[in-house]
Amino acid sequence: MRIQLQQAYCMHARRYRESSRIVEMLTPEHGLVSCLGHSSKKKNSSVDLLFTPLLISWSGRGDLFTLTHVESVSAKQVSTPKVSIVGMYVNELILKLVPKSSPSKEIFDLYKNIIHLLEIGDSQEKVLRLFEIELLELVGHGLSLDKEIDHETPIIEDGFYRYDVGLGPARIQYENNSWNVIKGSTLIGLQSPLSMNESCLSEAKQLMRGVINWHLDGRQLHSREILQFMQA
Repeated sequence: MRIQLQQAYCMHARRYRESSRIVEMLTPEHGLVSCLGHSSKKKNSSVDLLFTPLLISWSGRGDLFTLTHVESVSAKQVSTPKVSIVGMYVNELILKLVPKSSPSKEIFDLYKNIIHLLEIGDSQEKVLRLFEIELLELVGHGLSLDKEIDHETPIIEDGFYRYDVGLGPARIQYENNSWNVIKGSTLIGLQSPLSMNESCLSEAKQLMRGVINWHLDGRQLHSREILQFMQA
């Protein structure tokens, strides 16, 4: 198989032996693709691939292809260390939740939009909630945010709910400290994360972390640990 000049973003790159590297590329037509390519002698060349719109070509068969061409389409879209760490979380979540070689222009476009929003300075918390909500929807794990478990009863703003992953929210009488107990106003806010009320952000983050942990099934996100360290 020989694929020529496909749009791509690099999700991760690691050295392989002395003169090669394995790169994980996100493409609209072929999904996540693992490629083996030659390492540049230029310092930080792998880092420079991240968050940069690319055109790539590859050939071969199986699960690991040979990268035959890489060129940048435009400048690197993430320019500050803090935004880069947030972007690494976005990349890592895609690698963990998106099946390999599963074409999805929607996921590619979502990634492109999220990187743009992070770079222009929109609220990182709101942008990450938008990314998490939409990514889960696209990989088949969408959240029910507007109706209770019966799929009929609307969520009310001043109610309290226990969110069961895979089922949805169920109304409860009293608030408690469980990660999946959440106000109705936060569920409603998560339907449009970019316009979410600031008072809902902390609770939304707690819920989404729990939901994502459930889907990760014990797999760790290393970028999350770095983010927590930076915010401490």
